Amino acid sequence: MLKQTRRRALGLLIAAGLGAHILPAGSRAFAQDETGNDAEDDADETECFDTKTFGSWMGQASDTRAGASQSEVPLLDLEACALAMQLQVNTDFEARVFVTGDAEEMPLPETLLVKPESRFIAKLADGTTSVDEALCGNCTDIYDDTVSLVLPLATAPLFREQDTVELALRFAGRDEDCRFAVDCVTMRQALDWAAARRDELATERDNGACEAPDGCFITTACCEVLGLDDECFELRTLRRYRDEVLARRPDGASAIASYYALAPRILAGLSASSCDRDRTLLSVYARYVLPSAIAAKFGLNALAHGLYARMLNELMQVVSAERIDI
Repeated sequence: MLKQTRRRALGLLIAAGLGAHILPAGSRAFAQDETGNDAEDDADETECFDTKTFGSWMGQASDTRAGASQSEVPLLDLEACALAMQLQVNTDFEARVFVTGDAEEMPLPETLLVKPESRFIAKLADGTTSVDEALCGNCTDIYDDTVSLVLPLATAPLFREQDTVELALRFAGRDEDCRFAVDCVTMRQALDWAAARRDELATERDNGACEAPDGCFITTACCEVLGLDDECFELRTLRRYRDEVLARRPDGASAIASYYALAPRILAGLSASSCDRDRTLLSVYARYVLPSAIAAKFGLNALAHGLYARMLNELMQVVSAERIDI
């Protein structure tokens, strides 16, 4: 049965891979570490990660990088918009957002995103517009209904100096903007902690006091339900992807730190019923873990990353529905 599941997933994956359109990466944000060196040059040395929550923000630190992320930027008008936005910021206040649409209510096809009339707008608390640029002036990935945008450098001083900033996405042919509120005060608290923690982790690394986390918590749990051992194809492949691909991405340290902060809490928050928990993990394995592993094996790295991110978002919603605070 497992082999049949793998074959079916492979067929679906190849079809998805051929149909996926990935824009070329050219991101400046997160392209360098705090010393100005290319991030990839130091990727092999990155071993230590830590996170700390500041309200809705999460400070994220490794021994070479520091930043903050917000998994759900608040919408200002829930009735006007069916989008979700995640935000990542580094200590230079360069930022990237990940916007996810709704396939039925508000899809985000590339043809809409790249139209000149589709705009990215940033406003001050008094309503003054400080940034108004083409929405996809710097799109780095489009996958399904998720798009990754590197924010214009003009937003950096706003995040550095303002208490709150409004980000708006204006789409061609739509009457109302999607408006999001960014709490910059708490963001800066998270960034200050992350910068200090980065330096502490570097010292710990030099003293041999920290090691890279070894577990792939959710993947391991899914494989255990199926009776697969610790050296199975899925775990070996995704560990290799983590260490040899994701860790070398400009934002890889942040992504890994987020995963190790969230995954144990997600697993702890799943239903106490062993049957319900196993059913959820089997579904996650078939729809995300196995396809991600196969994508990584065939070098479809953007697809592997996108699938795993969708898995985490879905599980966070499941856990939230069961009233577990993550």
